[in-house]
Amino acid sequence: MASTELFDILKPADYDENPERYKKLSIVVVSDTHNNDDRLSIPNGDIFLHCGDFTNRHDWQNLSTDEIPQSIIDFNQWLENLPHRYKLAICGNHDINFSTYSSNDIQTKILTNCKYLKNELIEIEGISIYGCPWSFSEPNETKCSLIPSKIDILMTHIPPQFILDLTYQPNISPSIEPCSKCNNTVHGSYGHNGSKSLLKKIRKNIQPKIHCFGHIHEASGYKYEFNTLFINAAVELTNQPIKFNFYVDLHKH
Repeated sequence: MASTELFDILKPADYDENPERYKKLSIVVVSDTHNNDDRLSIPNGDIFLHCGDFTNRHDWQNLSTDEIPQSIIDFNQWLENLPHRYKLAICGNHDINFSTYSSNDIQTKILTNCKYLKNELIEIEGISIYGCPWSFSEPNETKCSLIPSKIDILMTHIPPQFILDLTYQPNISPSIEPCSKCNNTVHGSYGHNGSKSLLKKIRKNIQPKIHCFGHIHEASGYKYEFNTLFINAAVELTNQPIKFNFYVDLHKH
């Protein structure tokens, strides 16, 4: 299945008149591949982003603390075969043993074919990218406080509250009340499951140009709000990576 091609949703209004002012880089983003990497058709691009859940929880069962699941080995090999110049990843809630490894161990022993971001900022050809993986122990509010402001791309595993976060919740009573955040739609057994603290931090402080995440499989897609392009890149149900162009303003660098 083909990727969702956003292409020039972020194209500057003056690009056609002043193309020499900008450097255009193509970015491909996925999340929640859950050991099904080979079924995806990954488009070429300059930068590849994975927002977590490349394994399943049961992959880690019955292993000693120093054992790595075969699915991780396979995922690392899959990353090596991707053609992108830059490959970045964070972990999700299914990648449970990543909480026991240091960033250095992950980078040098586990995910050697990408740059793993553990609450870390990196700059790639003028694009600032911050990776905030799943929080296995710290509250989301604590993790959010570490995210720098005015970055270009934010990678998290979870979505912010009310943005591409609607998920089936079988253990709650179906709601008959209209949702003011969704054009007064009645969600029934579906509810918003994003992070309130992350939404607050994004709106007041971070203000990224792009926020990529996953976790909520049913809500994959994109939305432009608060001057930020939000992308839920979960592919578990759609098999559709998302690709877009990013324009670096060379006059600002």
